[in-house]
Amino acid sequence: MPIGYLSEYTAFDEVFLLVTVYITTFNRIALLKRAIESVQNQTYPNIEIIVADDGSSDGTSEYLREQESLGHLKAVINDSGASRGACYGRNAAIFAAKGEFITGLDDDDYFETWRIQTFVDKWSEFEASNEPFAGLFDSIVEHRKYGVVKCYDTPQVRYQELRRSNLIGNQVFTKTSFLREINGFDIEMPALQDWDTWLRLTEKFGVLHNCLSFSYVQIHDHGGVRISEKPEEKVRFAFERLKSKLRPVSLKENLDLTYTMYGYSQVRPILGEILLLLAGGQLRRVAQVFKRELLK
Repeated sequence: MPIGYLSEYTAFDEVFLLVTVYITTFNRIALLKRAIESVQNQTYPNIEIIVADDGSSDGTSEYLREQESLGHLKAVINDSGASRGACYGRNAAIFAAKGEFITGLDDDDYFETWRIQTFVDKWSEFEASNEPFAGLFDSIVEHRKYGVVKCYDTPQVRYQELRRSNLIGNQVFTKTSFLREINGFDIEMPALQDWDTWLRLTEKFGVLHNCLSFSYVQIHDHGGVRISEKPEEKVRFAFERLKSKLRPVSLKENLDLTYTMYGYSQVRPILGEILLLLAGGQLRRVAQVFKRELLK
């Protein structure tokens, strides 16, 4: 069956179980509309859309209320006058969701049409194996200034692997009850919120399987802010908070986490960290870090 084709049957005895898709947004109404449309265009027929708006001032809240009145989605509006952050909105959506399954979408990204159907079909396949698993994810297509890159293609990711690097990306497909059991996203994390959540999810429920269909598309040159543009101090604080949650951290894990942190271009090398990498035999990684610095 070609990817994206809606068969005459689906898993779970031909019952189209409800899938919730949550989207958080702030002052990006044009991008948000594209994201919502990509969910509405899914081949899978039973989807609940919940959009959490963090107090936008560009007409987003009015647009969402209109769409809610038409029955197209459910809106969660932060009208407190103060930003509460994306994780607050995600958690609000998670605990308001009616879907048996749930997944997320960033407002500046979009789904390919086959994404949800693929998740539902794959869930049935893995469930039939009777081996516990936490959920599914899919490889990502990134549109960068210098071209298109395909990434996150590891077939299976376990908790121990996630302790060293985020091999998942920013979204998973899982049971709504699973995310509720781990209390959703940590609102105190200034960055790395997705990674932290997948760590807690896999630690409690098991492996995450990759569908490998490249159904999630990220556009990196739209002018909005991603983690790659957040201030260095926020990125460093997030890594320290993540490490504190993972304690005790092995030397190998510490080396891997330090190198991963240097993957963010705004994080400048510190002598003590470079010496740690060298002491751990990471000469090649140190060379790569300084090569990136020279190319900035």
